[in-house]
Amino acid sequence: MAEVFVRARALRDILSSAEYLEEHGGEEIAHRFLDAVRSTFEALAKMPKVGALCAFRKPALRRIRRWPVKDFENWLIFYQPKRNGVEIVHVIHGARDIDSLLDG
Repeated sequence: MAEVFVRARALRDILSSAEYLEEHGGEEIAHRFLDAVRSTFEALAKMPKVGALCAFRKPALRRIRRWPVKDFENWLIFYQPKRNGVEIVHVIHGARDIDSLLDG
């Protein structure tokens, strides 16, 4: 069975994004976002190499891949494939300075 490991930083990203969506779009959209994140994580765990390999400078980030949240394509999931699933590193809105957040 494929597993999803979510780092604490990624969990904070998700909760912050859901809070933002609730404030600006309502509770329903925030719940839809959380459901979409969960289902996208599950899909990634089954096919961990589906995401685009990122080209970060730091050697520790060389295995990081990127994939959009289903139905919320502006939010990007940054993750690493693992032997039996994926490890979620960050979930970030695409308009943010991703290089500074991850590679800076």
